[in-house]
Amino acid sequence: MNDAAVVPGGPHTGARSRANFLIKLLDAGRPMQIADVGARLTGGPGAPYDMLMKLGAAELSAFEPDADALAQLQAADLVNTKIFPHAVGKPGPATFYSHQIGTLSSIYRIKETAAAYLGKNFWARRKIEEIPMDLVSLDTIADFPRLDLLKMDAQGAELDILRGAKDTLAQAVVVIPEVRFYQMYHDEPMWADVDSELRGQGFVLHRFMHQKSVCLPGPQKRRFNVRRNHSQLLDGDAVYIRDLETWDRLSDVQLKMMALCADTVFQSHDLVAYLLDRLGERGAVPKNAARAYVDRVPDDILGPMPEKDAAPAEDDDSGDADSAK
Repeated sequence: MNDAAVVPGGPHTGARSRANFLIKLLDAGRPMQIADVGARLTGGPGAPYDMLMKLGAAELSAFEPDADALAQLQAADLVNTKIFPHAVGKPGPATFYSHQIGTLSSIYRIKETAAAYLGKNFWARRKIEEIPMDLVSLDTIADFPRLDLLKMDAQGAELDILRGAKDTLAQAVVVIPEVRFYQMYHDEPMWADVDSELRGQGFVLHRFMHQKSVCLPGPQKRRFNVRRNHSQLLDGDAVYIRDLETWDRLSDVQLKMMALCADTVFQSHDLVAYLLDRLGERGAVPKNAARAYVDRVPDDILGPMPEKDAAPAEDDDSGDADSAK
C-alpha cells in the first residue's frame, strides 16, 4: 500500500458500519479463523464474534460434546461454521458430567461444599449424568486450521485445552478463556494456572469482558439488592492478546486480525488505534488510518478534540489512576 495513501474521515458510526470500514481497510486476504470450545447456544446475548460471522469475515470451528446442545447448534444451520461433537481437553478417556443445567456440564465434578457456600445447593442436587467419552486436543485434529482467535467456555478444561493447542495457537493473536476465581469443581484449574500457561505461550492479559460474582446466602440475603450487592467473585471471561512489547515480530496479518478483534469482539478502541499506527509505520495501511478509525468510534468514548498544533502526548498519564494522586 502506498505510504501516502489516505482514507477519508467519517462521522461517528455504529458497530456494524465501523466493522465494515475495518474489514475493507485491513484487507487481510482471508477470513479470520475462530474456534469456540463450548459453543452451546444459551438464548442470551450472542457470541462476541457474531459481528464478524454476520459480515462474512470469519470462519468458525464450534465444539460442543453435550448431545442436546450439539443438536441445537446443528439445527441452527450456522453459516461458515464447522461443528465438532468432541470434548476437548487432555487426550484420552474421561468422564463427562452432563448436568441438567447444561451450562454446568463439565469433565470435572461439582464440589458440594462450594455449592453450599455460594448458596447454589441446587447445583449438586440436580440430575447429573456420567458419560464416558474420549477427549481430543486441538493439535491432534486432522486438517484443523491455525487459529487467529480461540474462545473457551469449558467449565474447567481450559488449561488442558491450551496445553494441547500449542501448534494450533502458534499464530493466534487473541485467546478468550473463561477463568475461575473460586473453585466450583473438584480439582479444576484456577485463573492463575490458565494465566501462567497463556503467558508461557506468548500472550498477556488485556482486559476482562465479564466478571460474575454472587451474593452469599443467609437469613439476611433477602434484605440485599442482589443485583447491586454480590461480593464473592466466581468467574469471568478474560481477553488475552499476543504480547505487543515485541510487536515488530508479528506479521501484518497478525496485527490486522488483532485490530479487527479489538473492535468487533472486545471493544478496545485504543488498541485498534495503536495497531493501526504500527501498521501505518510499515505502510500496510494508510498513515492516517488510526485517525480515520477514531473518527468513527462512539461519542461517549472520545474526549475533547486536541488542539491542532498540540504535540502528541505519548507519555500522557491523564487517563491513569495514579495521575489523580
